[in-house]
Amino acid sequence: MEQLVELPAALLKTYESLPGLYLVLSPELVVLTASDDYLAAQALTREDLKGKDVFEPGLLPVLHHIIETSKSYQLPILRTELPDPNLKDHIVSRYWDTTYTPFFDENGIMQYIIQYSYDVTNFVSAGKKVEQHEKEIGASEKHLEYLLNSMPQQVWTATATGIISYVNEICCRDFGKTKEELRGEGWQSFVHPDDLPICIRAWSYALSQNSEYSVQFRLRMADGQYKWHLGKAIPLIESGELKMWMGTNTNIDIQKSNEQRKDEFLAIASHELKTPLTSIKAFNQLMKRSKDPEKLQGFVEKSASQIIRLEQLITDLLDVTKINSGNMVFEKDAFQFSEIIATAVQTVQAMSPDHELLLENSIDVSYHGDRLRIEQVLMNFLTNAVKYSPNGGKVIISVEIQSDNIVVSVQDFGIGIAEFEMQRLFERYYRVDNEDLRYEGLGLGLFICSEILKAHHGSFWLESKLEVGSTFYFRLPLKQHAAVPHGDDGYVKSQWMYDDLKQQP
Repeated sequence: MEQLVELPAALLKTYESLPGLYLVLSPELVVLTASDDYLAAQALTREDLKGKDVFEPGLLPVLHHIIETSKSYQLPILRTELPDPNLKDHIVSRYWDTTYTPFFDENGIMQYIIQYSYDVTNFVSAGKKVEQHEKEIGASEKHLEYLLNSMPQQVWTATATGIISYVNEICCRDFGKTKEELRGEGWQSFVHPDDLPICIRAWSYALSQNSEYSVQFRLRMADGQYKWHLGKAIPLIESGELKMWMGTNTNIDIQKSNEQRKDEFLAIASHELKTPLTSIKAFNQLMKRSKDPEKLQGFVEKSASQIIRLEQLITDLLDVTKINSGNMVFEKDAFQFSEIIATAVQTVQAMSPDHELLLENSIDVSYHGDRLRIEQVLMNFLTNAVKYSPNGGKVIISVEIQSDNIVVSVQDFGIGIAEFEMQRLFERYYRVDNEDLRYEGLGLGLFICSEILKAHHGSFWLESKLEVGSTFYFRLPLKQHAAVPHGDDGYVKSQWMYDDLKQQP
């Protein structure tokens, strides 16, 4: 059996209880459910249909056409022979008017197709087709209203001349207005002033050409904030005459924000990569002109530090590329966790003479993971602590076992991070919007750390307060790894300074 589309149970229940003959199909043309009226008319049970393909070969081209064009389709009046519910072994002819309507998610991906059939036997036989058809249309409009209000997008219609005639409840909720207030031409007051000219031009062109309308603009929400939306509309033309417009506005604010962050990242990357190259070039020129051995040695050391910086920037870019493509490889093996703690603390302490790195609590435990990548996380947390406390001071590192997890914390007493920034600090390309925190780098380090920890089934979090400092945490599950006994309580507790660490074996 084919994998069925997962639709909300409430939505399926709604279709099952609606009056009329409804059949809900997946994009693979598999029956998801049917209305009670449909089952009664066909003398079937829901189990007879669900998950099966029940279509006659003659209907398949029509259904494939709907999937290919993403458009509704109305069949000619069909006649079927069905058992007479009143007379045993007697067959009666029934006439049906059937339409197929596809429904899509906010990304334009087809989720399901509705087959709606209504019985027009009486119309054909008694000449009352028009009257009954109007009743069915009224019921369909109510059903359509329900469906349109269940969509996450703003949905609207306009007259042939472009006057808004209908809006769904999402429009009312987003703008904080009633349907009556939104009808007409009042929509222009919600468009950002900078976007209004291009919006009007696009709409005017679509009206003049009876062509599809598509534009990106910012709309003012009920809370006064502007959100980016993609507005699209298509003309409904019958017998060569434009009848109305059907349109949607889809919230794309997150996508636009990500695009802007990518653009900013490219500008930052260009600057950050150029800076060490410029320094290396300058030091090389100085070395060519200098004859003093001591000066030459200083130039070589400074040039080397810039090469290391450039190497780190390139490594971050390559890591993100691997993460994006799903090709980051982790070489996991058993190692002593205390060893990478000592190595990372010693390394950062050597690079940060104005800071005092204190290993306040540690444990000697065997851990199975990618040693270099876990050390990369530690180094990033430590260097961030140093950066976020530019005036020097203590950086406290603690390693503990909590509920079969290794928990590492790195605490600084620097400038801190605003609460609204903390949730996004581990996102790709994100750099804290604070001039005090505009340090060199690509804004990729914490994102890479988060991906490394996820690959080890770990987690991370932070606590921070402006002008007080920050504490970064990460947790790694031990699973079957047990702490190595050391001392009466099985832990090594100390307050090592960098000078002490140099003495450790």
